[in-house]
Amino acid sequence: MVNASKQPNINLYTYSDIVEFSGIPGNYKVKIRKNPRYIDESKCTGCGLCTSKCPIKIPDEFNRGIGDRCAVYIPFPQAVPKYAVIDKSVCIDCKNCQRICPAEAVDFEQEPQYIDINVGAVIVATGYDEYPIIETNEYNYGLYPDVITQIELERMLSPIGPTDGHVYRISNGEIPNTIVMIQCVGSRSVKELPYCSGVCCNVALKNAQLLKQEYPDMDVVLFYIDIRTTDKGNEEYYRRIRDTGIRMIRGKVGEVLEDPETKMLKIRAFSSLTGDIIKLNADLVVLSTGMIPSKGTIEIIDLMGLAKGPNGFLTEIHGCLSPQETNNMGIYICGAAAGPKNIPYSVSTALAAASKAATLLSHDTINQELLIAEVKEELCMGCHRCEKLCYYEAIKVGENNIAIVDDLKCKGCGVCATSCPARAIDLKYYRDKQFIEEIKGISSSEIESIQEAPKIEEE
Repeated sequence: MVNASKQPNINLYTYSDIVEFSGIPGNYKVKIRKNPRYIDESKCTGCGLCTSKCPIKIPDEFNRGIGDRCAVYIPFPQAVPKYAVIDKSVCIDCKNCQRICPAEAVDFEQEPQYIDINVGAVIVATGYDEYPIIETNEYNYGLYPDVITQIELERMLSPIGPTDGHVYRISNGEIPNTIVMIQCVGSRSVKELPYCSGVCCNVALKNAQLLKQEYPDMDVVLFYIDIRTTDKGNEEYYRRIRDTGIRMIRGKVGEVLEDPETKMLKIRAFSSLTGDIIKLNADLVVLSTGMIPSKGTIEIIDLMGLAKGPNGFLTEIHGCLSPQETNNMGIYICGAAAGPKNIPYSVSTALAAASKAATLLSHDTINQELLIAEVKEELCMGCHRCEKLCYYEAIKVGENNIAIVDDLKCKGCGVCATSCPARAIDLKYYRDKQFIEEIKGISSSEIESIQEAPKIEEE
C-alpha cells in the first residue's frame, strides 16, 4: 500500500465514493465524491495526538468492537494515507482535537468535494463482508459475550490488535482454557448461504495453530462438516495441524448455552462419525462465518449496471474462459467481488484483471466486430422484451419508444432478434432477407443439378 501511494502514476482517492458513472470503453466518465474528513490532508502528519484528548469512546469497527476508538481517529495502524478522520455522527464539538493539533490540521468547515475524471478501463475490487450473524443471533452470538467470530479472534491474535496478540474471555478478561470453533456458520445452508465460502477452514486451522503455539495447554476443539483445504500445500498443512493435539470432531453443533452461575458455555453437538451426542464446556466459542457481497459491491452493481449472480456477487462472462471480464467492455472484476476467495486467489485474479486492462489501454483504437443487432425503427413497437432478455444490457428502449443498440456492448448473440414479436431486429450480415436469398440460391442450384444429371434408361 505504501508503494502504491508513492507511485507517481497512481492517484489515491481515499474516504471517497463513486456517485456517477457513464461513457463508453476507453472513455468512461466517473464522478467521485470526496467526503470531508474535517482534517486538512496537506497538514496532517498522522501523529495521532488529536486522539489522545477526545472524550468520546465508541466500539472500534476495525477491531470488530473489541476495544474502543475516539470520535477523531486513524482508521488502523497501517492506514495509507495515514490521516486522521473525525466521525461527525458522534462528535460533540468540544474542539479539543483542534486545540491540541500542532499542525493546525483540524478543519470543521470542510465540505464534500466532487471530482470528475475520465478513465479508459475500470477494475472492480470491492471485496466482501462478513455474514451478518448478529441479525440471526445464531449460537447466541450477540447475546453471550464469549461467543465471537473468527475475524474477532484474528484481531485479538494480531500483535497490534486490541489485546496485543493475547486471547482473553470477553466477559471477564481471563485466559480461556477451552476454545471451541464451529465451522460453516451461515454457509452451506439452504436457508442462509448455499455456497461454501472457501477460506474458513484454513483460517480456523491457522488460528488454532497460533493458539496452541502461545497456549500449549489450551484445549482447542474444532467442529466441522467437511474440512476443505484446497490450494497448494494446504492439505499437508491440515494433516500437520491435526497432529498437534487439536481435537477435530465431524458433526454439527446443536446449541450453545451459557451457565447463568459460572458463565461457562455449554456445547451440545452430534458426531456424524460415531453417532454420539457430545456435551462439553467451553470458555470461548469461535464461529467461522461465511462471506457475502460487500456493501460496496451492491452499490457498484446498481451504479455501473453490472450483472450479478444468484448469490449477489458480481458475475463474469465465463468462469473459465473470461473470468475477469464483465458484460461491459473495459470493466473487469477481481478478488472477492466475484465470489469468496482466499488471498493467493485474489492476488492472481487481480494480476489477471490488471493485464486485461493494460491490454485494452495499450491500443489507440478498439476493434469491434460488426456482427451486431440493428433495429428497424418503422417496425419497433417499444415492447421492452429485447431489453429484458439482453444479457449484455446492450439494447434499451429510448424516449421515442424505439429500441436502441449499443454497438460496443452488443455481442451479436441474437437473443433480441429471436424474441422480437414484430421482427423488428436483425443481425447484420445475418438478416432474414439474406437467409431467404441464400436458401433460394441453394434450392435453385439443387434443381439445376437434378435437371442436368444424366438419365438412366431402363432396359
